[in-house]
Parts: sequence; structure tokens; C-alpha cells
Amino acid sequence: MITVKTYPELSKKYRETSCVAGVRLDQDAPQHVRIFPVPYRLMEHDSQFKKYAVIEVDVRRHDADRRPESLRPNLNTLKVVDHLPSSDGWRRRLEHIQPLIDPSLCAIKRAQERNGTSLGVFRPAEISDFRLKPADPWTDAQIGIANQVDVIDQDRAPLEWVPYEFRYRFRCSDKECTGHDMALKDWEAGQSYRNFERRYPATQLQAKLRERWFGTMLDAKRAVHFFVGNIAAHPKTFMLLGLFYPPAEVLTEPVQTSLF
Repeated sequence: MITVKTYPELSKKYRETSCVAGVRLDQDAPQHVRIFPVPYRLMEHDSQFKKYAVIEVDVRRHDADRRPESLRPNLNTLKVVDHLPSSDGWRRRLEHIQPLIDPSLCAIKRAQERNGTSLGVFRPAEISDFRLKPADPWTDAQIGIANQVDVIDQDRAPLEWVPYEFRYRFRCSDKECTGHDMALKDWEAGQSYRNFERRYPATQLQAKLRERWFGTMLDAKRAVHFFVGNIAAHPKTFMLLGLFYPPAEVLTEPVQTSLF
């Protein structure tokens, strides 16, 4: 079941890639899994999947990525077989994710030090702030890759650079937690910028994005969790990969938020 799909990044080796992670359902108990590389935008339409789709795909161990959850997919075998809806109060989605929920990001980082854990999901104790930070511009090499993709795949819209990092400041439930400030890499964040940039004047854009990602998304009726994953080359560095926000009524304690 797909839970994470990040905004595409340009790659010299793969042209474009997205971090795709989810919950493996073919084991006795749910397990985190990452499949890489996935050039999602360049895949055939029938093979493209949404979050919370259930897919079948042949995989093998990843030679270049030693993280325990990482597998290399044979994308020619990928089939979308189901999609778990939100209309049941996210209960079917939660059924697979709840056994994997960690106490905190601090606990996930300790697990990484012990056994190399590189994926996790947790519910922050408090989300105190959200901001849009200027993103690093594409390098000349990245611009060249983007132009190359455009030439090869002329029927697809070019990948757009998103000029902001979406960042959350939050605190874990760990007593020793001193707080975290992390970037969100979710495809939906980048896509919301692209949509809002076309819909609103420049003077309103940042306010509208903040309203969406710090207001609407953190509504008290939602129990907001964060999916996180680390960087292969820097295993102690984690990023926010996506949000999981079932109705608070299906859990016992809604997340606390502080709106400024």
C-alpha cells in the first residue's frame, strides 16, 4: 500500500526519480518498504498509482542502497490492484499503518542507530510552526537534465522547479526532545505550489499555502502523523516524506497545534 510519493528530483542516472514508500502487505505483519528508483512521471499511465493504492510488483534487494527497507522494483511487472478510500474514516488505511506507528521521531532515530531503520511514522506531540523557505535553485547540470527529459518525453509537461521548501517545526512526545525543524518532500506539497501559483496572485501565494498546510491540514478534527525517511548517503538525516491524517475520532487523542 503506497503511503509516500515525493516530488520528483532530477537524476543524472535516472533522469527523474521519486521516493516511493509504503506498507508491505505480503508478510505476516505489515512492514515498511521503499522501492527505488521510480521515475513516476515517466512511467506508462496504467502503471501510475496514487497514495493508498495497493500495487503488486516484482522486487529484489537493492545493490546500491543498503537500507533494510529498500528494494529495487521491476516496473514492467507493476500492477495497481486496489485503492483504499478515505470514505470509511480511513479505517482500512489505518489498519495497516497503526501497527507501525512509532512513539516519536526521537525513537525512530534511536532505532536507526541500533539497526539501520530508515523509515517510520509517528504522531508529533505538538506542531508549532510552518514556514516557506527559499529553495536552492537548480544547477546548470540539473537544468540540462530537465531539458533532456523534455526532448525525450515531449508529450509530458516539463518538471517545474518549486522555489520553496515546506518546513514544519514540531516537538516529539519524548521527554528529552528539544524539538525538530524539518522539510516536507511530499509530492502533494510541490503540486499545491504549482496549482496555487496559477490560481492566486503572487501577493497572496505564500499566505494561501500556509493556510493550506498549517491551517486546513492541521485541523483539530484530524490526527496528524508524519511519515519520515532518511537519506542513504547520510543515514542520520531524516526528512518528512508525507502526512497521514485520519479523522481524530478514530484515535483517542487529537494532535495539539499552535496557530500563529
